[in-house]
Amino acid sequence: MAQQIVVSEGMLEALQATRPWVKFIAIVWFVGVAFMALFGVAMTTGIYRGFSMPGMPVFFGKVLGIFYIVMALVYVMPALYLYRYAKAIVGVQGVVTMAGFEDALKQQKSFWKYFGIFIIIVLALYVLFIFGFMIAGMYLVAHHH
Repeated sequence: MAQQIVVSEGMLEALQATRPWVKFIAIVWFVGVAFMALFGVAMTTGIYRGFSMPGMPVFFGKVLGIFYIVMALVYVMPALYLYRYAKAIVGVQGVVTMAGFEDALKQQKSFWKYFGIFIIIVLALYVLFIFGFMIAGMYLVAHHH
């Protein structure tokens, strides 16, 4: 038999009130991931050429498309953790068991841990991309004259 814990009515209401919002954000996140992946595929296959500019290498769209696909794969996990958290909140209704409460908190912890690491990586990538684009810009200016 699962160990029961005492949770106040207010705690239970607050937890359950977050469920629709967590589920909504998870679903919107999944939709965003799907669009990101479709956009990446369209760019990689050449269906979408909106980023082509005079003097821009042809492979740039393909590289950017692959980047979008990879980012879509990375973005799937936070959405999955949020969705699992929303499902775990359902298990924290009526008789609250230690296992059900732990599962909900574990899913929430997984989301925040993954997202925190993700933010650190994205910030580092932004710095690298900024320097990369600056170097590429200086190279193009130096070799275009």
